[in-house]
Amino acid sequence: MNIKPQKGMQEYLPDAAAKRDLLMNTILETYTSCGFTRIYTPAVESAENLDKSDGGDNLNLIFKILKRGDKLEAALAKTPVDEKELSDLGLRYDLTLPLSRYYANNRNELPSPFKCIQIDKVYRAERPQRGRLREFVQCDIDILGSDSICCEIELISVTAKALGKIGIGKFFVRVNDRRILRGTLRTMGFPEESLDTVCVTFDKLDKIGADGVAAELNDKGMPAEAVASLSELISKESITLDDMAAYCKDDAAEAIASLKTIIDTSNQLSDEYDVVFDPSLVRGQGYYTGTVFEVASEKFGGTVAGGGRYDGLIGRFTGEQIPAVGFSIGFERIFSIVTENNIELSGSRPRAAILYKAEDILEAIRESEKLEGEYDVTLMLVTNPKKADKFYSRAKGAGYDNIIKLNL
Repeated sequence: MNIKPQKGMQEYLPDAAAKRDLLMNTILETYTSCGFTRIYTPAVESAENLDKSDGGDNLNLIFKILKRGDKLEAALAKTPVDEKELSDLGLRYDLTLPLSRYYANNRNELPSPFKCIQIDKVYRAERPQRGRLREFVQCDIDILGSDSICCEIELISVTAKALGKIGIGKFFVRVNDRRILRGTLRTMGFPEESLDTVCVTFDKLDKIGADGVAAELNDKGMPAEAVASLSELISKESITLDDMAAYCKDDAAEAIASLKTIIDTSNQLSDEYDVVFDPSLVRGQGYYTGTVFEVASEKFGGTVAGGGRYDGLIGRFTGEQIPAVGFSIGFERIFSIVTENNIELSGSRPRAAILYKAEDILEAIRESEKLEGEYDVTLMLVTNPKKADKFYSRAKGAGYDNIIKLNL
C-alpha cells in the first residue's frame, strides 16, 4: 500500500492545518460581516453540465467519473468504445458552475439579489507542479440577480477587506470588460467567429509582448489589416479606456462608462490598493460576459484573486437571463504567501497545556474549562510522573503559552 498522497493533492500536519483554518476563518468572517451568507454545493456534477459550462481550458482538466454497473458494461460493449459514453459525472473544476445550478434549483427560496459565500475544494486534472494542485480550495463571493455595477464595486471592496486583514501588503486590482475588448476587435476587422481565439492570444500580452501577439495572430490566419491595427494599439506604452473608446462603436460605450465608474468609485474606498484598467485582461473561462477582474500583490507578485460577470450561465439552466457576478480568492496562493513569509494572522488565541496523571482526569477537564475563555487548551497525559519534566519540555518546545503541571 502507498502511504503518500496522490500527486497534486496535499495533506497537512497539525500546525499547517491550524494556520489554514485561521486563514480560512479570517476570509469567512470578513465575507459574513459584509452581509454574505454561506452555502454548500456537491463536489460532483453531471458530465453534461460540466461539458456545457463554457469553462475554457478547464474543460480539458475535468476528473471524470465512470458509469457504474450495467450502464458501464453497456458502454464498454459498444464497438468502437465511445469515451464520452463511459462517464456521466465529474468533479467540479470551480465553484461557479455548481452555484449557477444551485441557484436555478433553489431560487424560489432565495432572496434577490442573492449574496453568497462558497469556501470549498475544487478539482482539476493539472500536471502537478509548484503552484498547480489537483485539489485546492477557492474562496468565492457572488451576487446573483442584479445587473448593477454596484455589485462589482461591492465585490472589489469586500475582497480587498479580506486581503487587507490577511496582511499581504499593498495590492492592485486589474479590471477590464469583455464587451470593450470584443467591440474593439470587431471594429478593427477581426471576424465575429474568431473573437474568442483572438482574446486568448491577447491575454498573453504581458508574457509574449506586442510582437508575440501579432505573430501568433498571423499564424492563426487573421486579417493582416486587423492585426496591424491591434499591433498599433498594444504597442503604446500604456492603453487607456479613452484609447479603447476611439476604436469601439456605440455598442461598447455603455461598458466603457460603467468601467470608468467602477474604477473611479473603487479607488475612493481605500488607499491600501489601486484599481487599474488592464486591456489585456481576459480571464480564461468562456462564461464571462462583461466585467472581469484580478488581484495581484505588489510585494509577492502573481494573481491572488479573480472573477467577473457571468450573466448567461444561470440562464442555461433556467432558460431566462439572470445576471450574476463573483470574485474568488485563490486560497492556496494566499496560504503559500502567509506560510513562506511567516505572516502572523490576527485572531489566533494563546494556547495552554495541562499536564496531568490518569487519576486526575476529572480535575484536569474542570481546570481546562476554566481556561477555555482565554486559551485553546490541550490536555497532556503524563504516563510516567517521574518524567514530568520531559513532558513539560515537550510542551514548551511545541510553543504553548501557558503550561500547568497538575498535581505533579
